[in-house]
Amino acid sequence: MKTRTLPRFEPVGVDEGRMLWKKYRGNADVERMLLELAQARQTIGEIETFFASVRRAWEEENLGQLVAMEKIRLLLMEHHLRYRALAGLKPPPRDENPDEPEPALVD
Repeated sequence: MKTRTLPRFEPVGVDEGRMLWKKYRGNADVERMLLELAQARQTIGEIETFFASVRRAWEEENLGQLVAMEKIRLLLMEHHLRYRALAGLKPPPRDENPDEPEPALVD
């Protein structure tokens, strides 16, 4: 499935979403769009939780680093950082034990 690349845009922050909810209260289309945005953010949060469980199990079995899992991890991390910035939250403290880089393939 090929997805379209979205143009760069300023995301809707938490405060802005609340303001839009109050301003357009009663407009079913705007309310539905804002609820869809909130639902998508909740779903991504649930996916982050499930991903963490799968990743822990994967690592406990010493199965190495799966490329697809790493890409999902990076997408979730990007979303999480973006959401925290929108909410006006400080970034999380740096991990003292950063992930090991993937070893180079030997031919």
